Amino acid sequence: MKPIDDNETPDDFTDEIDEITADVEEEDFDIEIEIKRKRKSRGGVRRTTGKEYGTLLSFIAWMAFTIIWLFFFASGYGLIENIAVVFVAFLVVGAASALVWIPRHEGLRVKASAISGIGWIVFLILWIVFAQGYFGLYENIGIALASLLVVGLLNMLLHVPGHGDEGGARISGAAGILWLIFIVLWLPFSNDFATTVYFITFYQNLAIILGSFLLMTFIVIAPWFGKMQISVNESISVGNRPKGTLGIFWGWLLFLVVWLWFMADTYTANQNVAAVLLSFAVFCGIVMAFWLPWARKRGEGPESWFSIGLSFTWVIILTIWFWFFADQFDAYQNFAVFLVSLLVIAGIAAGAQWKKYRDFEAMDWTD
Repeated sequence: MKPIDDNETPDDFTDEIDEITADVEEEDFDIEIEIKRKRKSRGGVRRTTGKEYGTLLSFIAWMAFTIIWLFFFASGYGLIENIAVVFVAFLVVGAASALVWIPRHEGLRVKASAISGIGWIVFLILWIVFAQGYFGLYENIGIALASLLVVGLLNMLLHVPGHGDEGGARISGAAGILWLIFIVLWLPFSNDFATTVYFITFYQNLAIILGSFLLMTFIVIAPWFGKMQISVNESISVGNRPKGTLGIFWGWLLFLVVWLWFMADTYTANQNVAAVLLSFAVFCGIVMAFWLPWARKRGEGPESWFSIGLSFTWVIILTIWFWFFADQFDAYQNFAVFLVSLLVIAGIAAGAQWKKYRDFEAMDWTD
């Protein structure tokens, strides 16, 4: 074996150096060509695109509109109104430019979303300047929120697919947004409806709100109703209990709607509170009875029947109080009674838990 001298370079290493040098020279050559090409392109004249011409013409059109408006029409309006008109015209020009400059590969949905956002701002400005004086504060807030929700609904319909699971999400989302639009418009305009269209009482107004909520939840859950399954383990299935629980909840809401619309006006406010409390206790009892057999099959169940019974007892006591005695006292006194009953029930429950804990500690653990 012949040792290699320190000043002597192997042939393979020399060839590798030559290849690296050639690559570097080639890269330097390519870089020089690129620099020359860039310099040449800078010296040339760049053609103006149609988009730039369109943007310039739209700006000129806005200036022309502003001049014509100020010369012929502005004197008939106030300062704020004229500023609003000019600014709205500028937003319209901006919307047109946005349509031109948004790339084609983004699609029409992105353009529609941009236009809807600008359109909402235009509507809001025009409404505040020219129409808000005909309505009250809460009505104007409701109209502004409703218009924003309409824009959100439009964008949701544009971007959420209408097939498969996404189609169900589209239906659910649309139902939820439409319900919000109804609520933000109904709350400020319900009094006008009662005085001009059909007279309704306070309780009937609540019935309409609850009924709309019931309808909304039904539409939102309808696309997923057949797929509602809860898998705990393979041996014991929950069956149709989730659907049944939902049906019981809808039944309870329907009872409240019927009570508020047809019967609530014949009773006092405290008695209506008692009716709602009692119906809620019945609802919870039915749901518990519905799920208890399944829990027992799995070897589970409530940790403390005493606490559950105590809760039902408290609700029954409050129901009796509000139905028979609460009208003899004012709202503050009834609230005080509620707090006292809550503290008593909490004290009894805490005492029971403490006794259970003491009994647990008293057990003989030496074995």
